[in-house]
This record gives sequence, C-alpha cells and structure tokens, in this order.
Amino acid sequence: MKASAIQGSGVRSVSGTMLHVQDLSAMAAWYGEILGVTVKEIASEKPYYEFDMNNGVNLMLDDHRFMQDELQHPQFMLKTLDIDKTYAWVKQNDIPIVLDIQKVHEGLTYFNIFDPEGNVLMIIESDWVNPSPIVPNAANHPITNRIQCIVVPVIDLKRATEWYARLLGHSIKPERQDGGPIYWFDMDNGTGVLLDDNRNHRDWGKFPSFMLNASNINEAYRFMQDKKARILMDIQHEHHFFAADPEGNAIIICL
Repeated sequence: MKASAIQGSGVRSVSGTMLHVQDLSAMAAWYGEILGVTVKEIASEKPYYEFDMNNGVNLMLDDHRFMQDELQHPQFMLKTLDIDKTYAWVKQNDIPIVLDIQKVHEGLTYFNIFDPEGNVLMIIESDWVNPSPIVPNAANHPITNRIQCIVVPVIDLKRATEWYARLLGHSIKPERQDGGPIYWFDMDNGTGVLLDDNRNHRDWGKFPSFMLNASNINEAYRFMQDKKARILMDIQHEHHFFAADPEGNAIIICL
C-alpha cells in the first residue's frame, strides 16, 4: 500500500457480518433460536435475512441465489460516513476493488474490496435505522443479542495487522503483538475486528467469522449443547468456546 494524499479512509466502525448459507429458511430458524428472537416470514424472492443486533452491528444470512457466478462474497461490512472519500482513499492506496460503487437506493451505497489475505469486504454508507427491530423474547437469554467482534481469517498476521491498522486509522499496540494467533482492533461502535491466522483450527472445515456474547459462559455452553450445536472446542480459560451451526460454520461464544 503506497502513501496516500488523503487523510485516512474514514472507516471507523463495523456495520455487520455476513454468513453465506445454503438453506436460508432453516438457518434463519436456527439462528433465531440461538439468539432468542422470533424470525419473520422470509419472502420467496428474498435471498437474505438480517438479524437486528443491539448495537446496530447486524448478522446477515445470505444464500446469494442471484450471485452464483461470483467466486467470493463479502465476509463483513465496514461503515463509513463518506463513501466517496473512502473510495478515493482506496483508489489512492492501490487497494483492489472487487465491485465498484453500487447505489442501491437513497441512503444506501457500497463497494467491495480485497484485503491482502484474499478476503472480500464491503464498505458501506447507510443512514437507515430499522424503526421496528426484532428484539430477544427474553432478557435473560443465554446468548446475548450482540456481536462482540467480527473474525477475519488471515495467513500472514503481521501483514494483515499493518494493512487493517491503516484502513481503520489505528496505531498498532505492541502489547497485542505477542506472536499471534490473533490481533484485534477496538472500533467506535463496540464491535471489534479480530484477525486470526487460525493456526489452532486447521482441521476445521470453516473458520469462525464472528463472535457472540454470553453473560454466563457455562450456561451458554449448556444451551448450545441442548440446541444440538456441534462443539468444536470446549470452554477455554472460563471465557470462550467454539461451536458449529448446522451448515458447519464455526461460531465463537465468549464472555
């Protein structure tokens, strides 16, 4: 990435994470149970379902039925307040653009880029707020309706850390560079960006792409077992564990 004449990308927060599914209805029903929310009926022509999370960083399930020719789909969305400024910064820094600016409707614009690890990410500008978000049915549900962080699979952790630090406008904290396998960035809206080289998960079919919160990790573990989720890794350090959804996507549950 070469030096830019523009001051920063303007990206400071996460907008959401995208999970690519095969059976949209079945997966929406499963995640509805996990999150303790009532799933609305999905129109037959609609290729996605979005869960409203409590800090505006939503979980979107997408079967990409109208985009079968695309080899890769975005894994997550980062938010900017000025899409034109961010686009210019991306161009100035020679970042590969996968999909040029798309103006879906008034108040929603996005484009897709490649990171140096081969991941596709979406840069979005949106001022839309759901006037009637679906909220959990019970306040004490074992899995909190919040995405703690998005998880970005990387190959070269040092390279990825330096690249994302520039994109997100962060300085690198030396105390977080302990040789891996992770490095994380704290974002403005409370949902972080965690880079993971997955050295400890090489035998998994699909690496985790997001982390959900739990107020009690042991209760959350028992709950996931009751829901017949496949446990990939038991509770670690009384803090987190890994499970898989019915399509094999890994999820991290943490305090």
